[in-house]
Amino acid sequence: MEKELVIRIALLFYICSIFGYIYETLLGLIYTGKFLHHGYLYGPWLPIYGLGAIIISKLFKEEDNYLKVFFLSFMITGLFEGISGYLILKLLKIRLWDYTGYFLNIGGFVCFLSAFCFGMGSLLINYVIYPLIKKIKINNKINNILSILTTLFISDLIATELK
Repeated sequence: MEKELVIRIALLFYICSIFGYIYETLLGLIYTGKFLHHGYLYGPWLPIYGLGAIIISKLFKEEDNYLKVFFLSFMITGLFEGISGYLILKLLKIRLWDYTGYFLNIGGFVCFLSAFCFGMGSLLINYVIYPLIKKIKINNKINNILSILTTLFISDLIATELK
């Protein structure tokens, strides 16, 4: 894999991980009226969003039909969220989200609303975010930002495992 592609994928990962944190924080604020810390890590990122964005960016092309991208993403991200939630609960013994009581939820791990939002987010990733990332000129400034984010992210992973 060429170096620029790896850098672009890493940028997508961090941007979407941070955007996912902001999205969940705003959702929590709307539903509870409080700022809640979401996720397993200390920092303002949710890696599951970054991983999902990478998968979506590789599954679809900018030329793909919007409806195709939305419906396939709706199903794929819903499945990904459901499996991830289940595995996190079984392996780490923590439940990071619970959709019990939401419309069409499956075991509280996934529901219609979350899959719908992820389908919409996939459109944003496929037609806006990743195309913009592909236009970024990779230079020392981008490399330095990426190095800082990676250092912070790895430090966060280590600190989280030590708690």
